[in-house]
Amino acid sequence: MKIKLNFLLIIIMLASCNGNREHAERSDDSMIHRYEVALFSLDMEDFESGLRKIAPEYRIFLGDNYLEPQALVQLKDFVTDQQNQEVYDEVIEQFPQLDWLSSALSEGYARSSHALESFVIPHTYTYISGFDFQYPIKYADSAMIIALDMYLGQDYEMYKKLGIPLYISQRLTREHILPDCMKEIALTKIPEKQGTYSLLEAMIEQGKVLYFTDVALPDVADRLKIGFSENQLRWCRDNESNLWQFMVENELLYSSDAKAMSMFMVDGPFTSSFSQDSPARTGAWMGWKIVRTYMKNNNVTIQQLLDNINAREILEKSGYKPPRK
Repeated sequence: MKIKLNFLLIIIMLASCNGNREHAERSDDSMIHRYEVALFSLDMEDFESGLRKIAPEYRIFLGDNYLEPQALVQLKDFVTDQQNQEVYDEVIEQFPQLDWLSSALSEGYARSSHALESFVIPHTYTYISGFDFQYPIKYADSAMIIALDMYLGQDYEMYKKLGIPLYISQRLTREHILPDCMKEIALTKIPEKQGTYSLLEAMIEQGKVLYFTDVALPDVADRLKIGFSENQLRWCRDNESNLWQFMVENELLYSSDAKAMSMFMVDGPFTSSFSQDSPARTGAWMGWKIVRTYMKNNNVTIQQLLDNINAREILEKSGYKPPRK
C-alpha cells in the first residue's frame, strides 16, 4: 500500500497533456511552486532558453536531461497539445492563485511537525498530471506534488469523457486537496507490513491515516477527510452496529479473505451485501472509529500510534463497542 516514487521520472508520465499563457498571480503563493504556470508560460519561440531558466526550481520534474532531443520533443508536445491547453486554462480559471491552500498547508505542516518526530516540511509543487486520478497527490519526505487537474470539480466535463466513476469524481474538488495531502504524509509514516493483511490490520492502518488528518486538520469536516458524501457518512453512523456485527459474526476481522477485503476496503460505488446507500471503504471508516476510541482511552502519542503494528492490541485496548440502536 506504500508507494515509493522517483520524481525525476514524473515528466515521462506527463507526456499526454499542456499552453502558452500569461503567468497567474503568484504573489501569495510563495510556499507553492506552480510548475504548470512556469511551463505553460514559456515562449515557444525560445523554449529551450525558457526551460534553462525554470529548471533549477523544477528539477524534480525536469531532471538533468531535459535538453536532450527526445525530452524536448516530449515537453513541446505536452505544452502545445490542444487538450492540455484547455485543461491548463481551466486550472488557471479555477486556481488563479493559491494563497488559501498555501496558508492551510502551512498550518497542516506545522501540526504534522509537532506530532511526528521525523517530519520535515516538504517543498510543495502543483502541476498538470494528464488526469492521474489514481495518484492525484504524490509525496516523499522532501516534496509534496499536487495534480490540480484532478481537483476541478465532480462535474468537470473531461472527467465524464474519461469515464471516471462518480464515486471517484465526487472527491475531485478543491476541498479534498488538503486532506488528501495529509493522508499521503501519514501513509509514509506507518511501518510497512510484511506479508498479507488481515481485514483488521487494513482497517487499523486506514484508521491511523484518517486519525492523522484529525490531528493535522482539526477544522476539516469528516466527510472530506474520508471522501464520503454527507449522506454516506450518515449511513455509516446509522449502521455502525450492523457493520460491526457482520464482521464479527462472519469471523472476518482476523481473516485475509480477498472477498472480505474487497467488500470493506476497496473503492467502489457501495459496500456489497449492504444498501446501495452505503459507501465503499466502510472498513476504513470503522478502523477510524476504533483508532479514535483507542486514542481517547490510552495515553499515547500520534507517533506511538503510527509505530504500533499490532492491530489486535489497538482494538483490544481501545475498548471499542459500537453504539446500540
